[in-house]
Amino acid sequence: MKNEAVSALLKNKKTLVLLAAAVIIGILMMIFGGRGKNEAETDEISEYEESTENKIEQTVQAMCGGKVYVIVSAEYGKETQYAKNVTESGEQTVISSGAPVTVRTAAPVIRGITVVCRNGGDPSAARRITEALSCAYGISSARIYVTSYRQ
Repeated sequence: MKNEAVSALLKNKKTLVLLAAAVIIGILMMIFGGRGKNEAETDEISEYEESTENKIEQTVQAMCGGKVYVIVSAEYGKETQYAKNVTESGEQTVISSGAPVTVRTAAPVIRGITVVCRNGGDPSAARRITEALSCAYGISSARIYVTSYRQ
């Protein structure tokens, strides 16, 4: 009985077209509709890393000259802290003009920086670059690696 009902549905062209359309829409939703928080955070981190790399390249190039290559690794996306209204019954986020009120926004935390430049093999130049990056980004000099081009 079930096989006959399925056969009758599959013989109807209109039903086949609707079924095919539903399958295609489902596949498209899985591909394009699945952009979640993790992907958005990854994009945000990538943008931050790229922006930071460009700033460091310009700085090191001004210090040492020549072509500079930089890699920056960040731990997690930017962190936003919202204003809270604390009452005896609990706390609520403060809303103004339909949006939460932001108290503080922190950039992603830098995990490490690698710099490849013309004078990177010179201990004095490497120390100056490391100190400048450590000071500018508030990270330990142990998380910064400076080297020269491969000869």
